[in-house]
Amino acid sequence: MTPTECPDLEVLFTELEEGTGPALEHAASCPLCSAMLEEHRQLEKDLYRLADPLPPPTLVASVMARVATEPPPLRRELWSGLTILVASLGVGLALLISNDTALSRLGTALASWVMDSKALFQGLASGANALWHTAAGPVTALLVFLLLASLFGLKRLAGNGPNLSEA
Repeated sequence: MTPTECPDLEVLFTELEEGTGPALEHAASCPLCSAMLEEHRQLEKDLYRLADPLPPPTLVASVMARVATEPPPLRRELWSGLTILVASLGVGLALLISNDTALSRLGTALASWVMDSKALFQGLASGANALWHTAAGPVTALLVFLLLASLFGLKRLAGNGPNLSEA
């Protein structure tokens, strides 16, 4: 290759990719080839920019502002849930009323539950009364410990929320 003869572009770009070669040495001294390489670098940079454009710097702020202005769809979900609840209770009540055997079983089960729960509550009250009269100090200490542990656990789970004036 003579000093006035420029190399083929394919050879020049292949050596540019490899990083070394006589065509690159020629391009360093030839203004035409160095201009071609600079144009190639600029085109590559523009292509990379087109392929993966950066989001605008205000993207997060604008999205969060739009989210804050949107009303939550709570009302629609609430009405859907109430509709499902009312429909299922209506179907259950209709089945219960239409079947005499089911209605009598429900009444018997309800009466049995009331009697069993009465005995359960009486037993729990008697046990709590006996425990209080025999070990009031340790029971009080245990209840205070459980209350404080629950409150501190909830405080830790909640983290540092907004102040009352901010809320």
